[in-house]
Amino acid sequence: MNELLQSFEQWLMEEGKASKTIESYVNDVKGFQQFFREKAANEQQPLSRFSFGRYKQFLLDQQFAVSTMNKKMNSLKVYNGSFRVKGIVSESYIQLERDTIKSNFQMT
Repeated sequence: MNELLQSFEQWLMEEGKASKTIESYVNDVKGFQQFFREKAANEQQPLSRFSFGRYKQFLLDQQFAVSTMNKKMNSLKVYNGSFRVKGIVSESYIQLERDTIKSNFQMT
């Protein structure tokens, strides 16, 4: 596990998150990091609006379930929040109000 991910996991523990929540967040961030290593141009920036947008499009292209994509978005929002608390980044790159994927399913 890389240093940023270990730091994130430690921060989640200090925040009192449940072990299953920590496991879920860490696994989602690992998926993002794997995508990032394979596709991103700048590995010096741990998270950016651009890298997040590319990852979101990747998830859409892979046709993940809407609920799965939104869970991953939330995990990355928390990841971004941990960076803000630690002073690694100064802004929120993920805003759930804007970034949540809406379902096309409608009840009749």
